[in-house]
Amino acid sequence: MTKKAPVAIDPSLEMKIHGLNACMALFKGRPSALVRLYLAEKRLKLLTDVVKHCVERKLAYHVVTDEELEKVSEASHHEGVCMVIRRKKRVSETELKELAKGPGQWLALEEVENPHNLGAIVRSAAHFGVKGILLMGKKQNWQNGAFYRTAEGGAESVAIVAVENWVEFKELTTKLNLTIMATSSHDGDKLYESILPERSLFMIGAEGRGLSTEAFKKAEVLLQIPGTGEVESLNVSTATALLIGEWYRQHHK
Repeated sequence: MTKKAPVAIDPSLEMKIHGLNACMALFKGRPSALVRLYLAEKRLKLLTDVVKHCVERKLAYHVVTDEELEKVSEASHHEGVCMVIRRKKRVSETELKELAKGPGQWLALEEVENPHNLGAIVRSAAHFGVKGILLMGKKQNWQNGAFYRTAEGGAESVAIVAVENWVEFKELTTKLNLTIMATSSHDGDKLYESILPERSLFMIGAEGRGLSTEAFKKAEVLLQIPGTGEVESLNVSTATALLIGEWYRQHHK
């Protein structure tokens, strides 16, 4: 055990995550992904199993000060722990086939790039049992520390699939046999008066821009979340939570 260590990583294969719930969920779900551990002394007791795992597998772990941990994690909200982990691999065809079985709800996020919004959405998705999320867009930079911390562990229980174009989107949604639904702030069927299909996919647009014209063309159902009308629209993560929460209510009575 040492006080200092190099923090260089291969960004194509590895990444850093921080936050207690995010790190614990990673260790519980994918312990083999752990490469290196940094923790504050106050977390030693709580992270005993993680430290033991590192010792048994000869993985480096380092007890550091809060100041050093802030530098390592590149975040002030590290909550006393930071991990270097292997990046998640793309969801395989076999995994998709397994996820396609039975009823379930899915999300398609178009150009939702803010890691805090994305993390909040994934946290809600994990809570309401969303099977998977299709990430539509070119940047696809969702695997980062801010996202993992905001997701509070949800990133390890929801399948996330990067989708580059609408052709691939069509192939996937057809394969998964999903009813595609879009939301509008001023048009469509009222959410709480609608019967949501057993195999639903909710399309969500980026904060401010909303869904593109192309996305609306793909929708089979248009929904609106009723309210007072005092504000133009809801925050993207809040709107998503209401949609998937209503689907869960209807199908888990």
